[in-house]
Amino acid sequence: ARFSCKALSICFFCYFFFFCLSLCIRSSVMSAMSGTKRAPDDMLPAHGDLGHDAKKVKLMSSEQGEVAPSRVLHVRHLPADATEVEVAALGAPFGRVMNIMILRTRNQALMEMADESSATALVNFYNYVTANIRGLPVYIQYSNHTELKTTQASGINSSAALSSHPMMQQQMQTSLASSLGMPGGGAAMGGLSGSMEGMVDPNGPTILHIMIDNMIYPVTLEVLHTIFSKFGTVLRIVTFNKNSQFQALVEYPDGASGSTAKFNLDGQNIYDRCCTMRIEASKLKTLTVKSNNERQRDYTRPDSNEVHHSAGHGFASPFPGVGGPAGLMMGAAGGGGSPVLLVSNLNQEAVTPHEIFILFGVYGNVQRVKILFNKKDTALIQMSTPQQAQTAQNYLNKVVFFGKELHITLSRHSQVSLPRDGQEDAGLTKDFSQSPLHRFRNPGSHNYQNIYAPSPCVHLSNIPESITEEFLRESFEQVGGAIVGFRWIPLKGEETDLKKDRRMALIQLGSTEHAVQALVAMHNFQLVDKRYLKVSFAKSQSL
Repeated sequence: ARFSCKALSICFFCYFFFFCLSLCIRSSVMSAMSGTKRAPDDMLPAHGDLGHDAKKVKLMSSEQGEVAPSRVLHVRHLPADATEVEVAALGAPFGRVMNIMILRTRNQALMEMADESSATALVNFYNYVTANIRGLPVYIQYSNHTELKTTQASGINSSAALSSHPMMQQQMQTSLASSLGMPGGGAAMGGLSGSMEGMVDPNGPTILHIMIDNMIYPVTLEVLHTIFSKFGTVLRIVTFNKNSQFQALVEYPDGASGSTAKFNLDGQNIYDRCCTMRIEASKLKTLTVKSNNERQRDYTRPDSNEVHHSAGHGFASPFPGVGGPAGLMMGAAGGGGSPVLLVSNLNQEAVTPHEIFILFGVYGNVQRVKILFNKKDTALIQMSTPQQAQTAQNYLNKVVFFGKELHITLSRHSQVSLPRDGQEDAGLTKDFSQSPLHRFRNPGSHNYQNIYAPSPCVHLSNIPESITEEFLRESFEQVGGAIVGFRWIPLKGEETDLKKDRRMALIQLGSTEHAVQALVAMHNFQLVDKRYLKVSFAKSQSL
């Protein structure tokens, strides 16, 4: 028994000794790793003056805590055999890449840019676009090191050095095209002095002029700041209306941010298939903001955060990314709500599901309409998306329809149910999901850019040349009352010969109520064989 106890004591002592020894070895290894490191001998390829001997790199660590912006960037999740050229291609469009150190055992790298502004532009860009090497995503963030000190002062220059090394330039173009998900690789890029230079140009515009087309939902300073701050620090924003169009000016501190934002946001939708941005470079050198308010904001002032905008619209949402039918502001305008509308105060003597389908179809694709059997002045209308339901509510609520003012709210139902077999319905429920009359069947249709509030003026299109003004006047008078005005619309780029151009026209009726009735009655009206009239509300309130 005494021998057993002694043996156990010796075993316990040995275990404790080796455990402490392992902790000391681990601590020593970690300390060594934070000191002087030597990069691999193949850190940079040997192409003329781009060749380098092995570098002795000392990592200058910043204070512990939250990582502040730095010109040294940390690249993670690299492919095991990633090259320095591929890593450098990620930084080349944003400025001079000074040094690269690949940590192959960790599948990581450190990349040092020439200045902090270039590093900031790079990080902001890849926060928005996922970088990838050979189709695999890589992640870039600020390093907690402030610089990479080497024994040689050399680096990779994205403009000067690359231009003198065609092979290196082609490799970086191909790598960069891959990292941005562009088809065609280097051949499609057109060279760094071509399309890539237009995407990220250090000498690009610092002030962008934004024009919003098809603005269905309000666009606030907060919305613009959320979108444009993804590409750099926004200094100032000024909004204004010109020619009945909402416009804005956005100022960046550098041209790289401005050119990147313009390249990625021009032509994008802020909200679902509407609020399309057209972006041009402004000739202004700086923006002047006299006072911070709901129309303009200087974000460099201490009081810039003290101005709060009205939250009544409910359009604020995080910035998820660019492109796709959802636009830049996911969940905007009730995007997470119901696609079903509850409409009350209908004229039950005059309104049928078909009339409701035509009117609400001006603002979206109506899927189903159900007039309540026991309350025939109320209906449920199912649109394709919650955004379309919100659009229809915004434009048609309190509009007079067959003598009664519509009251429209969002329903708690997520869809409109069809009647069961044998259930009495009297034709009050209709499924229009397969209707050929949907105005928004095709993505990118011009109909998205021509959505306007009800007004006395309606726009006519698809008119054959054989149809006369007198015929159209008489047809609309029968359903909408007296005609106040009529005008043919010439086609763009052609002479205004009215005899040759009668495909579109404007008609002004006596009131908005009459125009609504005329639109419902005349839309898809057969003019001649296989030619049907298209009617929508016009942008103009009068002729």
